[in-house]
Amino acid sequence: SSSSEPTVLEDQGEGGSLIAAFPQSAPHVPVGVPTRLPYMVTDTEGVPLDLIEGAVPFVISRNGETVAELDVAPRSEGIPRAYLPLEHTFDAVGIYDITASYRGRAMTSQLQVFQQAEVVSPVVGQQLPSAPTPTVDTTLDVDPICTLVPQCPFHSVDLAYALAQGKPIVLLVATPAYCQTSFCGPTLGNLIDIADGRDDLIVIHSEVYLKPKSAKGDLASAPLAPLPAKYGLLLEPVLYVTDNLGTITTRADAMIDRSEMA
Repeated sequence: SSSSEPTVLEDQGEGGSLIAAFPQSAPHVPVGVPTRLPYMVTDTEGVPLDLIEGAVPFVISRNGETVAELDVAPRSEGIPRAYLPLEHTFDAVGIYDITASYRGRAMTSQLQVFQQAEVVSPVVGQQLPSAPTPTVDTTLDVDPICTLVPQCPFHSVDLAYALAQGKPIVLLVATPAYCQTSFCGPTLGNLIDIADGRDDLIVIHSEVYLKPKSAKGDLASAPLAPLPAKYGLLLEPVLYVTDNLGTITTRADAMIDRSEMA
């Protein structure tokens, strides 16, 4: 029955896998905190899909028992790849199985949930830590302060100053010229468009590296700019959004398309 529909669907999905677009070798997911986890789906060659058709059902399980079932709508507007932003609050530490079904194929990835104290970088519900961010007037030895060409408009206000203004803050940590992926530039470009004319919030862009040109291509050992160094960030881009008291309401890692950002 090779011509029957289920087999065709299965053949199309054969060999695809679910890829976590967030750190898995270091404590990243804290217990008891709303966490957004971006996943990609690959084709048979292991290449991430540009387009994911329709919502994808996910099952989160631990020790063989289902913890949650949810459908995740794909996103890809204005960025190079499609992704699935799974949002969940894990209520116990340990190892979880994340299973997604796409085109008749079940794909499983594992993740570890840690105690909050083990996760170094700031997460939802915490105060956004004050850290110096370079501005046009005060570069803090960060060179360049912006690798987008032309330079983005989000380098006029230092984060420490911004936190005292009583406005929501949008903070993007990204390095368009030196990104490990192809997402930093489009993400910053989308933010420029979406935040245009928004005087009800303060937008700040922080580069990732202190002096990337002096690293001569070896960014693994390059010193970080002050904010990503203080935050202990393990990836880029990272987007933080706070309320008007500076409490983190949203954190989005790695892949943020235009519609989700808006």
